[in-house]
Amino acid sequence: MTNWVPWLCVFLLLPSFFRLVRSVSPPSVTSGSITTVDKLQHKLAASSDVLANAFTTLPTLSNGHLGFTVFGDAVYMATLYNGAGGLSHRARIPNVANLRLQNGCYDGTTLNCTLTLNTAQGLFQVEGVFGAPNSSYRVVHRVFPHAYYRRLIVNQVLIERLSAGTGPDIVVHLSPPVPFTSEDVRFQPARTFRVHSSSSFSEIIYQRCGRTVEVESRTYQPETRPVCVVWNHVPERLTLAGDGERKVSFQFVMAVDGDEVVARQELRTALLQSAEELLRAHTSLWGSFWDRTDILTTGSGEPLQRTVRASIFYLVSNFPFEESYKASPGPFGGLSPTGLGRGGGASYLDDYEGHSFWDTEIWMLPVLNLIDPWYGRLLVNYRSGLLEVAHDLAAEGGYAGARFPWESGYTGVEVTQPCCPEVAEYQHHITGDVSYGLRHHFATTQDLVWLQESGCRMAQEIVDFWSSRLSFNYTGTGQYDIAAVMGPDEDHENVTNNAYTNVIAGYALYFGDFVSCLCNNGASVGSRNRSAIARRIKLPYDDIRDYHPQFEGYRPGTVIKQADTVLLGFPLQYPGLTPSTRSNDLRTYESVTRSTGPAMTWAMHAINHLDLGELEQAAINFNHSYQPYVRGPFHVWYELQQPETGAQNFLTGAGGFLQAILFGYVGVRVHLDSLEIRGTMSESPMELKAPGSSSITAKGLRYLGALITIVKTINQSEVVVTNLETALTIEFTGEDIATDVMVNVTYLLNNRTAIIRPKHDPYRGCELPEDLIGSNM
Repeated sequence: MTNWVPWLCVFLLLPSFFRLVRSVSPPSVTSGSITTVDKLQHKLAASSDVLANAFTTLPTLSNGHLGFTVFGDAVYMATLYNGAGGLSHRARIPNVANLRLQNGCYDGTTLNCTLTLNTAQGLFQVEGVFGAPNSSYRVVHRVFPHAYYRRLIVNQVLIERLSAGTGPDIVVHLSPPVPFTSEDVRFQPARTFRVHSSSSFSEIIYQRCGRTVEVESRTYQPETRPVCVVWNHVPERLTLAGDGERKVSFQFVMAVDGDEVVARQELRTALLQSAEELLRAHTSLWGSFWDRTDILTTGSGEPLQRTVRASIFYLVSNFPFEESYKASPGPFGGLSPTGLGRGGGASYLDDYEGHSFWDTEIWMLPVLNLIDPWYGRLLVNYRSGLLEVAHDLAAEGGYAGARFPWESGYTGVEVTQPCCPEVAEYQHHITGDVSYGLRHHFATTQDLVWLQESGCRMAQEIVDFWSSRLSFNYTGTGQYDIAAVMGPDEDHENVTNNAYTNVIAGYALYFGDFVSCLCNNGASVGSRNRSAIARRIKLPYDDIRDYHPQFEGYRPGTVIKQADTVLLGFPLQYPGLTPSTRSNDLRTYESVTRSTGPAMTWAMHAINHLDLGELEQAAINFNHSYQPYVRGPFHVWYELQQPETGAQNFLTGAGGFLQAILFGYVGVRVHLDSLEIRGTMSESPMELKAPGSSSITAKGLRYLGALITIVKTINQSEVVVTNLETALTIEFTGEDIATDVMVNVTYLLNNRTAIIRPKHDPYRGCELPEDLIGSNM
C-alpha cells in the first residue's frame, strides 16, 4: 500500500500554494462554529447589480424531468430531442415560467435587491425593499422546478407592506412574456379552459401541445415526440390593495409533459394547494436530502465550502428524488456534461447538445453512487435500455456484442456532430467506461437480483465486443493489440494500444467473467472465460524510463490535451501499478498537459499526488481543479478556465472535483468486495499547525444500504455508521480481526485503514477479477 499522508495538511496548504483572483470571492471564515458556517453556505447570494454585467452566469435548475437556466427563455424536458443524427439536440420549449418583475431587480438597475440560490431548499429567490421611507414594501419572488411534482416549474411572488397603517395600492408590473415560439417543436394553437384553485376561484388555464420537428433516427424512432405545455394566467401587474391588507401572495405554475393528461393533472394538483403547501412539498425533499448527505469543511474558508455545496446541488438536481419517481414514474434520459437544463437553442454546441458521453460513467457516476445508489441505478439503466441499439452499432462496424456510441441522446444511435467524426470513429473506450460504471454501481449495492435482471446481459455484450475488437500479434509480442483508437486525450487519434483504453477493455473482460459466474449461480462457464485473454492485452511500458507510454510510438514531451495514462492510478486503481511507475507517469504527463485542459485532469493529478504522499503538489492541483473553473456568486462550473467561456454548468468538472475530495482527502475507495477508508497518518513531513478548528466531514455516504459518516481532523480520523440494513464487518490494516459493525459506534482510524465488508459473502465463491493485463503467461 502506498504511503498515506494527512489529508488535512493539504487542505491547510491550499490557499497559500495556488491562489487565483476570482471575479467574486466571498470573505473567509475567521470564527464561528461549523453550524454557523453550515447555515451561511447553503445560500449563494449577490446584489442584483451583477445582472448589469452581461457575463454574469445564472444557475441552472433541474428536477430530473425539467431543467432551465434562471431567467432563460427555454425549458428542456428529459428525453425530448429534435434533429436527425449528429444534429440531434435538446428540444427547446418556450419558458412561459420566465417571470420577471419590472422593479429594477432583473436588469441590475437597482441596488435594493438580493439574488439568492438557496441550495438547502432547491430554489432561486429575488428579494427587494421598495417605496421607502413612507410606503415601504417588500417583494419576494421564488422560482423552482418542483422536486416532488416534477412536471412543474413554480413561481411564487409575495408582496408585503412594511410601513405602518394603510396606504395606496402597491402595484408591481411584470415584464412581457417570452414569445411562444420554438424551432424544435411545432405547437398547435393555444387552448384555454378554467380550473378551480386553492382560493376557490376558477383560474384561466392555457395549453399548447405539439410535436418535435424531426426524429433522431428513422430506424429507432418511428415518429416525432409529443410535448404539452400548460400554465395558469399571468397578469400584467400584481396588486396589494391599500385597504389595510398587509400582504398578498401569487402563484404561477407551468406544467410540461409528453402526455397532455399528466401535465394537466399535475397543474390542477398544484393549483389546489396553497403557496405554502406547494413550497413545503418541494423543500421537504431537499431538506431530507441535506439532512442525510453533506460534505462539510472548516478551516479552509467559505469559497471551498460553497463550491462543494454548489457542486453537489448542481449534480443531484439532475435526478428525480426516489419518492417522486416512484409516485409518478417518468422518463430519465441520462446525464449530459451540462445537465438537463442546457443543450438547445443558440448555444447547444457549447452545451454538448444534451448528449451523454463517457463523462457520465467516469466523472460523475462514482460520486453519485456514494451519495445515493438510486442515482447510479438510473444512469446504468439508461445505458441498458439502449443495449439493442448498441448491439446494432457493433454489428455495423463488423464487431460482435454491443458498442456504445461516443454521444448518446434519445434513441442510443451515434449523435456526434458532423464536425468531429474522428471521436465517434476512434473513442471506443466508452464501451469499457460503461462496463466500469456498471461495476462501480454493483460494488456499492451488491444487488444480485438487479444484476441478473438488468446487468448480466449488458456486461456480457460488452465482453463480446472487446473480444472481437482485439487482434492477436502473432509476429511480435504474442499479446493482444487494440488498434485504431483514441484515448481520453483527444489530441491523438487512430493510435494503437492506448494505455487507458487497453486497461478499461481488460477490466470489462475480467468483469464479464465475474458476472458470468454470478449470473449462472456460481457455475463455471468455460466458453466465456475471457480473463485469460485480458491478461494478454498489451500494456505499453518503457522499462528504461519506468513509465507507460500513452500509446505505441508516443514520445516523451509530446503535448496532450488532458489526463489519459495517469487515470490508471486513479480512478482505475490499476493493481499492477508500482509507486515508482505511477510517479513517473504523473510527472511525464503533468509537464506536457495543456494548461487549458479540463478541470478533471487536475483533480485526478491531486488524488495521485496524495497517494504518493506529495502534499504540496496535491494542493496545487486541487486548487487548480476548481478555482479557475467556478465563477460568479452562484459558483457555476465552466468547462474552460477564466477568461474563456465554453460549456456552462459543466457537471463533469463538478464530478471530478468531488472525486478529489471523497476519494482523495476523505480517503474512500470502492472495491467489488469492500469499502476502504484510509485514515490519517500520525506524523506529517510538513509539520504544519492547524489555525483553529479544521476538519472535513463526509456525512451519509451510502454502501450496501448503510449510511456512513467520516470525520477527519488534523489529529484523528473516525468513522460512524448511522444506519445499517445488512450485516457488515469492519477490520483494520495491521490487524487480523473483523468485528461486526455496530450502529452509532465511533471507530477511530488514525494511522490505520478501515475495510468494511458484508458479513456474509454474497458472491457464491465466484473469484474476484484480477484486473492485470500485459502478461504473456
